[in-house]
Amino acid sequence: MTNTSDKNDLNFINPNWSAFVLLVLVLSMFNSWALLLPLPQDAKTVLTIVNVAVSFILWADFIYLLRQSPDKHYFMVKQHGWMVLLGSLPLFRFVRLGWFWLMLRKNGRSFREFLSHIVIKRSAEGTLLSISFMVIVIFQTAVVSILYFEEATPDGNITSVSDAFWWAFSTVTTVGYGDRVPVTNEGRIVAALLMAVGIALFSVITGSLAQWFRGHQAEQPRHVVNKEISNADTIAAIWQLIETQENAHQQSIAELKKRLADLEANLERDGV
Repeated sequence: MTNTSDKNDLNFINPNWSAFVLLVLVLSMFNSWALLLPLPQDAKTVLTIVNVAVSFILWADFIYLLRQSPDKHYFMVKQHGWMVLLGSLPLFRFVRLGWFWLMLRKNGRSFREFLSHIVIKRSAEGTLLSISFMVIVIFQTAVVSILYFEEATPDGNITSVSDAFWWAFSTVTTVGYGDRVPVTNEGRIVAALLMAVGIALFSVITGSLAQWFRGHQAEQPRHVVNKEISNADTIAAIWQLIETQENAHQQSIAELKKRLADLEANLERDGV
């Protein structure tokens, strides 16, 4: 049966993913606060779209935690899984943040210790998730900025939220179809920064993926070799046991034969 500490640790079975979820949660809370400011309507639409995307990530995390838990009732009640479910809704992000803090306390960890574990480990998975969060932040910032500079321009062709998203996607991937281009100097500066960031980010993503594949391939042969060594040791131990038993039985039989021969010799000497 799983003990309590194991069940608590289940919530942070993947600290890299937990840190990514925490980051997008904070971003969503920031967006919700920004929606209260007197921003242009298109900017608010962009922030709302990002918040909806974050909701899907939080829902996926809730399903992940629920499936990983060996006891669903324990997770929902004792581990306050209902806070995870409620905190996946846009208006209750603070509940999810409170759950994260509560689970850290239950596991006897501080927030500093949690981050230190991730920074020290620095796995390829953690790098990929960090880059993914940076892409979300930069993408959102670029879309809002380009709309601010280009939307009211008479000869501009980035005039809607869909235009801005399409332009940002084609620019950050360095594809650049050219059907949507900034015409203001400020917009061109945003485009140049987004292209530079896109090149850097995807270079890091490629390197992290290569590192992850190399690590996976390096671990696989060791696993196979260890398994083969383990099987070979087991077989050798069994043969050794059989030989030991055979030797023991042979000695017992030899001892019985000797005693029987001595008994026969005694009988013959007594004339029986």
